[in-house]
Amino acid sequence: MRRRCSIRLFLSGVLAALALGAVAGFFAGTQKRWQAYEERIALLKEQNEEFRAQQAEEGPAREEAAESIQMVEPYAYVLLAEDGYVTVYLADRETYFSATGIPLERLPEELQREIAEGKFIKGEEELYSFLENYSS
Repeated sequence: MRRRCSIRLFLSGVLAALALGAVAGFFAGTQKRWQAYEERIALLKEQNEEFRAQQAEEGPAREEAAESIQMVEPYAYVLLAEDGYVTVYLADRETYFSATGIPLERLPEELQREIAEGKFIKGEEELYSFLENYSS
């Protein structure tokens, strides 16, 4: 009787250790993905700040041109497909802003078509929302 109880306790301990290991592994993987996402967002914000600083250095003529473009075109960014991944450009479709690391094939078909044609994004908040929703 005593031996059966010991075996049960031993097996219970092994099962508990396996369960804890699985839960810890899941959270470690989630934490790594979240950390990668936060690093990507930080990089985008840094690039955006650098771009704004560069615009400010180019003087008032550049600012006036940018303001007139913004009055006509309310978008700040455009998502384009490059080499099977989503890439962010400024609304002019020529000025590179950032790579996203998001594979085009992982997106819904309708969104893939929009990006293939150029999906315009109004501002930073909408851009970061897109990245948050589709980054792994």
